Amino acid sequence: MFISGASDWGTYQNPGSFERMQEYACTDMRAVHLIEGAGHWVQQEQADMTSELILEFLKDLS
Repeated sequence: MFISGASDWGTYQNPGSFERMQEYACTDMRAVHLIEGAGHWVQQEQADMTSELILEFLKDLS
């Protein structure tokens, strides 16, 4: 799973890198979340949403 702030410039720094990561670097990518209202420090800027997504992901694994 990939979680990032929608305003994190790193996700868009190199055009196409984000898509290549999903196709080649992480071949078992199960979820991608770009959280609105957050930048690079998504876990601090949107802590509740980040925690909710992680807990949901872990619950789906069991």
